[in-house]
Amino acid sequence: MSAGYFPRREKVGIEDLFKGLVTASHILHHHGVLDAYGHISVRSPDNAATFWMACNISPALISTPDDLVEYTVEDASEVEKDAKAGYIERYIHSEIYKRFPAVNSVVHSHCSHVLPFCISGVPLKAVIHMAGFLGTSVPVWDISSSYSGGLPHDLLVRNKERGASLSVAFKPATSTGFLYSKVRSALPSQIGGTQEPDKEPNHAVVLMQGHGFTTLAHGIEEAVYQAIYTKEAAKAQMAATMLGNAYFGQVVEGKVDVQGGGKIKSASVKANCDIKSLSDREAHDAWDSLQASIARPWGLWCREVEINPLYRNQCPAGDD
Repeated sequence: MSAGYFPRREKVGIEDLFKGLVTASHILHHHGVLDAYGHISVRSPDNAATFWMACNISPALISTPDDLVEYTVEDASEVEKDAKAGYIERYIHSEIYKRFPAVNSVVHSHCSHVLPFCISGVPLKAVIHMAGFLGTSVPVWDISSSYSGGLPHDLLVRNKERGASLSVAFKPATSTGFLYSKVRSALPSQIGGTQEPDKEPNHAVVLMQGHGFTTLAHGIEEAVYQAIYTKEAAKAQMAATMLGNAYFGQVVEGKVDVQGGGKIKSASVKANCDIKSLSDREAHDAWDSLQASIARPWGLWCREVEINPLYRNQCPAGDD
């Protein structure tokens, strides 16, 4: 039985999948990507028309198969009608799986380190090679364009229409620059690698205005990696911006009103700090190189949550 959760696997048992999904939730909480809110899902390895995610419970407290619910990709409805109540925003996951057949795992987060880039107009960049998957442009999706039907304007992805609108942001019609799909060209065909490149996402991460971010991937380990290093990239960019502004200072530009006593009119403050981000080629090649090493941090992260008494994973391991 493969230890992986989709890419480079021969087969994945449902017990392995459950154990990996619970572990992933714990890892994301441990690293501050999820708190009491947020979620990760995984497409069923035996039925591409369904996916699994936790019921309405804090990610750190998920522990058994009974905490997991199977949903249909078509409309995010429960496969078992007596299933536990689930997350409102499961439509994020269902609509992404529907649009991108090769995507097998999705993470939605409200990480506080990423939130400033969701509200400030400052673009999130791949400023470190570990986050090459971000590319040279990370879209910001504004839910207000999809408000309709009398539902609350609460920024929550409450239905298929809002979920479909978000999924489009991963492959906008006018997308340019770094293409996430380029890096995945070597995926095995049995999990949807290169059969329909037009259905591969162009972006691995989409920010959500005033809300958080969502990332998609071809397996659980990859999705967890991207979620954690989206946070790390945001932290690095924020720290570099503050450091640069403190070191280089700022310049006030404007016109001097001589007759008015030398006051500056129409002034603007210009920061001298210039944050250098990865080029399109650097982002592509960095992420391409890192694909082979994702198992390294995954093993460490699994051990971190395994020895932490907060987390309990009581899902049985699959038989080889």
